[in-house]
Amino acid sequence: MVGRKRKAAGRTNGETAAKVTSFHRLVPNMITIAALCAGLSAIQFAIAGRFEAAVLAIVAAAFLDAFDGAAARILNASSKLGAELDSLSDFLCFGVAPALVLHLWSLHMFGRIGWIVTLVFAVAVALRLARFNAAGKENPDVNRSYFSGVPSPTGAGMAILPMIISFQMDAPADGAMLLVQRPEFVGLWMLLFAGLMVSYVPTFSTKQIRLPPKLVIPALCAFGLMAAGLINAPWQTLTAMGVIYGLSIPVSAWLAWRKEMSKQVSAAEKDSDNIDSK
Repeated sequence: MVGRKRKAAGRTNGETAAKVTSFHRLVPNMITIAALCAGLSAIQFAIAGRFEAAVLAIVAAAFLDAFDGAAARILNASSKLGAELDSLSDFLCFGVAPALVLHLWSLHMFGRIGWIVTLVFAVAVALRLARFNAAGKENPDVNRSYFSGVPSPTGAGMAILPMIISFQMDAPADGAMLLVQRPEFVGLWMLLFAGLMVSYVPTFSTKQIRLPPKLVIPALCAFGLMAAGLINAPWQTLTAMGVIYGLSIPVSAWLAWRKEMSKQVSAAEKDSDNIDSK
């Protein structure tokens, strides 16, 4: 009888322990929620006409999004809840927030067409995230050397690049609108990156970067330089980052194409050798 009670007590304690969640496993979800709050705040700042604060909020959400996944892997805290929360946060922060911010900043002057562009951008981000999630579930061993299309955080950052450039320019003396603020230009720019996000154009992935020991210190120094630039000259630094990434897109596409051609040539030579050996 006593033995049965002890076994029952042991099962109860085991079930209780299984239901307890360690605090460190919540850290990645906390980072994701912080990014979600930043994205929502960007919309509120734009409604209030504080567009510089809105841009900084979107940038903050992008940086937080870059660290929540890494934190989950380091802390061994990956979960289905975290994955779903991250996807929903990404849609709001990099689909809804930048689209609405740009609409309030410029596209509202384009009337119905401006609103259509706003919707297209948000839908493109939703499709991008859905395709990414489905690809990971259907083929977890998919090649991670390149992204298929522009990632949603980067696409959002590139979409708001005209705003960032406008913050560094003085308004024309005659009261005319800056080119980067004209709704026609902003709309075409948004459609360009909406298309790139849902495209299959190969773009560089940071997951392919492997640093030898001798480059660790220079890499950290480069990160420190970027951080210093973001703190002391945020608009110039973000513009430089945007230009560099934009130039990297055709380079990554060409390198991926050359790599694929090399694989096909090697496969063809191997097949030819097999035929000759027979």
